[in-house]
Amino acid sequence: MTGRRDISRARLEPETRRRSVALSAVTAASAVFALIDYDPLKLVPVNPAQAVTLLVLALIALTGTLLRLRALLFGVGAVMIVVGLLRLITYGEWFEQTAGSVGTAALLTGLGMAFIGIMLAGDQTPPERRATPTGPD
Repeated sequence: MTGRRDISRARLEPETRRRSVALSAVTAASAVFALIDYDPLKLVPVNPAQAVTLLVLALIALTGTLLRLRALLFGVGAVMIVVGLLRLITYGEWFEQTAGSVGTAALLTGLGMAFIGIMLAGDQTPPERRATPTGPD
């Protein structure tokens, strides 16, 4: 009775979870900064619809991290990439949901690639942090 459930709830290593939570927080902060009407915080012009999308995706990613659902995190990354590419495709046009600059597309695509990259990399501890055997010689 463990077949399909084990696949959907693949183990997320502690380091991967930490990275995913941090990236979810950065995504939520990007959305909040976009909604605040204070120019020094608006590093990337994001319209309110995109800010809400970022906030919802950040909450979904955080939920996926807490529930250890890798597929959900891959999905969040894929949606961000698609929304970013949609922004690039519609750059010359004016649509309320996709209005913004090329920086908006870069932010969305970059965050999406970061989510997918975190899941693909997994818990690969750098060589200098790996435990070395200590014992009597």
